[in-house]
Amino acid sequence: MVSGDTSRRVWFMTGTSSGMGRGLALAALRRGDRVVATARDTSTLDDLTERFPGQVLTLRLDVRDEEAARRAAETSVDAFGGIDVVFNNAGYASVGSVEGTGDRQARDMFDTGFFGVLNVMRAALPVLRRQRSGHVLQMSSLFGHVSLPAVGLVSAVKQAVNGATQAMAAELAPLGVKFTQIEPGGLKTDFLAKWVAAETEIADYDRTVGPAMELLRNLPPEAVAEVSRAATAIFEIVETEKPPMHLVLGGWANGIVREELTGRIADLDNWAYLTEEYDAGSG
Repeated sequence: MVSGDTSRRVWFMTGTSSGMGRGLALAALRRGDRVVATARDTSTLDDLTERFPGQVLTLRLDVRDEEAARRAAETSVDAFGGIDVVFNNAGYASVGSVEGTGDRQARDMFDTGFFGVLNVMRAALPVLRRQRSGHVLQMSSLFGHVSLPAVGLVSAVKQAVNGATQAMAAELAPLGVKFTQIEPGGLKTDFLAKWVAAETEIADYDRTVGPAMELLRNLPPEAVAEVSRAATAIFEIVETEKPPMHLVLGGWANGIVREELTGRIADLDNWAYLTEEYDAGSG
């Protein structure tokens, strides 16, 4: 732990105004941990400040602003002495066909969901490197593994973060900094309720994107977990010495991810003769 009181962690969280971010912040505070809760609108966090005086610091932060992220990390260190866990949670969903998603829509999603994550990393990693400790949690989903109709841009953002995170984990392993991607199916939050629809509907996608959109509107009960259960799983991995790089949550997500990974192995096996012929002809 970075603080004098080794029983309490210091969390630096983004996207805490609602949903998973707020739920995890509240759960951490109830455990006695200290939380730097950032959001674009901190008025939604006033009740936490009142309920947990001295335990929570609320900061206004738009993760797209790199300098603001740096200042937030510095303020966290000034207030609590360091950072034990970074929870990157800011983001939103743009759904619909990839073709129908406008250029501005796509860039806006990456500005928040990918470049925003990098801004937070550039702000927090100098702190973790100095400490020679820390755990970064990237809030992802099963779409970090698999892309389906209607969620192509969501998957693109999550998989881009996945690639950068895997590299950072290898780069910082000698310094004791750990990384985990949190990958649930659905959660009982308003994340999908606040989706942004692709700006153009194209009739040729009605048979593929259409049913996928309907599924997203009506996820089966087994696909949607309570935020409190995700929080419990997260607390367990931050307490373990060797946390997983990927933490898939829920049987529904587990089944989809396993099917995707099995399909990739099958492709390697079924087309191995071309792989081997390529090597044989390279000389």
